Amino acid sequence: MILSKKQIALYNDIINPNIPNISVLGSTQSGKTYDICLSLIKYAENLYNYEKEQRKNKDYLPREYNGAIIGWTTDTVKSNIVDNLVKILEEIKYKHYTLKYGQQDKYLEIFNIRFYFFGFNTKLSFNRILGKPLVFCWIDEAARIYTQGQLRESFNEIPGRMMSYAGHPYYKRIDSFNVEGSQNHPYKKDYIDGRDWIKYVFFPYDNPVLDTEEKIKEAVKSFPAGSLRDQKVFNKWVVGSGVVFNHISKMSEQEFKDKYVIREIGIGCDYGSVNATTFSAIALAQNQETRLWNLVLIDKYYHDPKVENDTPTTEFYSNQLKEFIKLLHNKYPHIPVNTLVVDSEASHFCNRLEVDGIRHELAKKNNMSVDESVQYMQSLFYKEFLKIIEMPHIRYFINGNPVYGGHDIGLEELESYHYDKLRSEREGINAYVKEFDHYVDASRYIIMEFKLTGRSPVI
Repeated sequence: MILSKKQIALYNDIINPNIPNISVLGSTQSGKTYDICLSLIKYAENLYNYEKEQRKNKDYLPREYNGAIIGWTTDTVKSNIVDNLVKILEEIKYKHYTLKYGQQDKYLEIFNIRFYFFGFNTKLSFNRILGKPLVFCWIDEAARIYTQGQLRESFNEIPGRMMSYAGHPYYKRIDSFNVEGSQNHPYKKDYIDGRDWIKYVFFPYDNPVLDTEEKIKEAVKSFPAGSLRDQKVFNKWVVGSGVVFNHISKMSEQEFKDKYVIREIGIGCDYGSVNATTFSAIALAQNQETRLWNLVLIDKYYHDPKVENDTPTTEFYSNQLKEFIKLLHNKYPHIPVNTLVVDSEASHFCNRLEVDGIRHELAKKNNMSVDESVQYMQSLFYKEFLKIIEMPHIRYFINGNPVYGGHDIGLEELESYHYDKLRSEREGINAYVKEFDHYVDASRYIIMEFKLTGRSPVI
């Protein structure tokens, strides 16, 4: 296996004793995760040999070893880490290990240590981390976890799980992460600036797989120019300002009809009792010219009580949703409309949908942050995997017939959605102005549902 100079240095710091704390900041496709996964195997072997040597001393008390590998969710741990570990173990033809990743047991046992896998995206996450003392802890996406204020206290308690091994030569804590905000980001202040850890910063050119100038340029272009590229490629602690979606791929209904074949349709719903309620329909469709799969934002429902001068009930919106679904079935015959995702905080509306027998799912807010979903939409638009059809929105249905607005309010929202610069700079995280964002939220919910269920283009 060919490793870069920086990868070799990190590898040695992980496998060798008496280097307890390591911080690894890395851009996308920089090779940091692969390097840490590779190091784990040799670390486990060295720990095994250390324990075997210590047991030759008759006064030595034998020890059992456990480790924790923590990520944002168990799904991201699986895709980012477990799959990498399996690939490496197969490459080196190592067969003496046990890997379980089911509903209950999630661990890798190799030599004399068992590494348990955990997600850390809810307040209850810390309670699930086993009570056994840990000699090893790797926290992937550490800055993303720490961005969530409700998780910081639990995050700061993780060293308590390792106290029994304080002073042990193979005590090891590794934090790996991407930039998540500005110089004022709480993780940067508390864990990078405030701690004397061994620190690494990985860039795309530190990955030996990206071995040509052309490949590195492609990696750089994987994110749109601006704060997103500065953060995820160049490791700059900055926050965004101005308009969020500065590249939006648009098309006409006729172009969509001529070029695309739809596989399925989903709907995202952002409910408001006082503010606007919106339904965002999205199609997973294949471009017959390029053969590429795209997500296409199609029909839009947008009812604003302030504009319509009414006070709609949950029953009203439930009936409006039925009419919207009926319109989609009539407009796109034989295409399944099989996913409806509703804001999980809209409990009254969800109760109404239950009573009316409308099958729906709640937006999985624990599996995503606003920033993550917005950045994902930015990247999809930038790479033209996400497109929007320019068409007037539906204001409401009356007697089963849609009443249209004179413009495309969904597109207007996307084009005007912007960063909350003052809050971003104050809190050190990417923050967005919470006004005129109802269609954006509805679209985020359904797009992330497609992503989490493997129905979105991979970027």
